[in-house]
Amino acid sequence: MKKLLLFLTALLTLFLLPMAAGSASAAEVTALRTAARTDGNPPFVRTVLDLSSSVKAVASLNKSRDTLKVSLKNSTPAGDAAGTYRVNRQNVDTVSLKKDGGDALLTVKLKNPVAMDDIKVFALKANGSLPQRLVVDVPSVSTVKAQSSSGVKGSSSSVPAASASDKKVLKGKVICLDPGHGGSDVGAIGTLNGQSVYEKDITLAISLPLRDMLRNAGAQVIMTRSTDKDVARAYAGDAEELQTRCDVANKADADIFLSIHIDSFSNANVDGTTAYYYPKSGRDLLLAQTLHQSMMVNMAIPDRGVRSNDLYVNVHTAMPSVLMEMGFISNAHRLNMLTSSWGPKRIAESMYQGIIDYFKQID
Repeated sequence: MKKLLLFLTALLTLFLLPMAAGSASAAEVTALRTAARTDGNPPFVRTVLDLSSSVKAVASLNKSRDTLKVSLKNSTPAGDAAGTYRVNRQNVDTVSLKKDGGDALLTVKLKNPVAMDDIKVFALKANGSLPQRLVVDVPSVSTVKAQSSSGVKGSSSSVPAASASDKKVLKGKVICLDPGHGGSDVGAIGTLNGQSVYEKDITLAISLPLRDMLRNAGAQVIMTRSTDKDVARAYAGDAEELQTRCDVANKADADIFLSIHIDSFSNANVDGTTAYYYPKSGRDLLLAQTLHQSMMVNMAIPDRGVRSNDLYVNVHTAMPSVLMEMGFISNAHRLNMLTSSWGPKRIAESMYQGIIDYFKQID
């Protein structure tokens, strides 16, 4: 039974820094900070603890693998380092630090299960003005495979668990998602490893996980398309195709309309995300700002701003609407991210948070 318990909790002991010989005084955790990092593959949330002296740490996951605990032996939180911090970025919900007997206990609540092998826990020695530090990196995606109630293994879970707060915000909301282009209209074209990559495929790869996240949180989601098809008819003119997309949202009496696109330019060095709106109501700008801000906070992508423009889908939808350009397919670095296993989902997570922020502000 003891062996089984150790296996289920995935216990890992880490001797992070050499203990000072003969030292019995408790180390102090003087500060705690977190940051969403997008310079890794996949992106990750980093938690850093500043230490007054060396520590021994033990890291473990619970049975469901959605709670990480790191016990810092013979340590104590100092000053205002103790507390619970709402992160709500990538795969991390909250981070908390508290006194636990003679130790300090760091607890990281996750949105999706992870494997211990996915997590990095390491020490950094004092360097100049920087003290000794304990670093915990939690990835945005995991190698853990989801299992159904029948015990049959399935694919990796792609829908973050919705918080009670998110469900309250999205209850009763109708959201129309419009994956740009589709069917006979491939949109902008990029080239990766000698192969053509179509905008229509990337916009759908972003929209489908966003749809699932919103539905999982209780929203009613209307899709202008959920497969590779034209919305009006094959080879329809631009006005007919775009009006048909607007009609989908208008007939559903949606609360918001979000059209997802990928930009392109002749200069391959150009990159960035842009939020386009048309000021037909008092809330179009707000929606553009919350979606844009979420991209800036959660994604390492250049900022091309929030811009007013009379794009067809923004003008002809009856509700607050935004057309988001999620980077440039003509930029090699961005195209690699947009076609990666994690990129579209990370963009979807950012858009999800922007939608949550919008409804929080208007309710």
